[in-house]
Amino acid sequence: MTCRPLPPVGAHPKYFLQSGCVMRLAAIAHMETSQDAASEMNTSENGTPNRRVTVMKFGGTSVGRPERMRQVARIVKTSAAEGRPVVVASALSGVTRQLDAALEDVAAGRLAPEQAVEAMRERHTEHAAAVLPPEGRERYESLLERELARYADALRQAATSGATPELRDRVLATGELCSVPLLAEALRAEGLNAAYGVSTELFVTDDAFGKARVDRDATAKNVRGWFAGCADEAIPLLAGYVGSTPRGQTTTLGFEGSDYSAALVAAFLRADAFERWTDVDGLFTADPNADPDAEHIDELTMEQAARLNDEGGLGMHPKALRPLLEAGIPAHIRCTTKPEGEGTRIRPEGVLAEERG
Repeated sequence: MTCRPLPPVGAHPKYFLQSGCVMRLAAIAHMETSQDAASEMNTSENGTPNRRVTVMKFGGTSVGRPERMRQVARIVKTSAAEGRPVVVASALSGVTRQLDAALEDVAAGRLAPEQAVEAMRERHTEHAAAVLPPEGRERYESLLERELARYADALRQAATSGATPELRDRVLATGELCSVPLLAEALRAEGLNAAYGVSTELFVTDDAFGKARVDRDATAKNVRGWFAGCADEAIPLLAGYVGSTPRGQTTTLGFEGSDYSAALVAAFLRADAFERWTDVDGLFTADPNADPDAEHIDELTMEQAARLNDEGGLGMHPKALRPLLEAGIPAHIRCTTKPEGEGTRIRPEGVLAEERG
């Protein structure tokens, strides 16, 4: 498996375009329960230490506005000067809900597929026009049209057969598969060499559409192979939330699945740190926008974070903390609009709530 910079217009290298004929991977053997073999991903062949690897997950609010996507690119550039960032990103804010609503409207005959596709095209091309130079827009829009063609095909099927779980995942995956190539071009505009991997070819799942379970053995092998093929100066970049079955059916991992994707990537690569970038400077005892007495939380254990997440206080995928705990990787919740802020650190020690018995 190789990892290369973004291709020129018209090129179709593996891992940059979601091919209609995806990799045929081995059948799923032990879903979610397999333990990854120890892998020293941060040591070179001659045993010398490589740069510190940090998996950086950016949510929809971090990439959903042009000025914020430019800020994300600057944050990644700063991280690249200090170590080896690996970026996992979500769809633009609001897009997943827009896709879900469009699917329902098309299936009910209230909206034509062409109208839904045009709305998605308009959202992303306007975003690209505000962020990218002309040559970057040309490259991006070529990739965008390929994703929109797949989106249109899924909607046309929904118009005749209804919004099946499989079609819903194909539609919802469009958000990430359109946003992450855009972020890759934004990184390129900052002078970075972005290596965009297609998550539907790297993340292997079962066919539980809407809440697919990841085959950790197969996915770890794919992600490690992809990362190993990336040039040292490249910024590895992946879409969160999405995967595919061994038969090539697109799947999604459920609510806030990008957090889980990113945590798995961190575990598979034995990353030194995991950063979750959002629109607030870490965690507070209450909503700081509504409560002037809200206090900032500087640090938590994984156990405390797991309890908070169970109560909805973190808003993360329910499984997102487990890979970090298993691999002993510290987490840091940070603010995209205030990168100099302290954020909230989560120490890896502690036991997940469900494991306490």
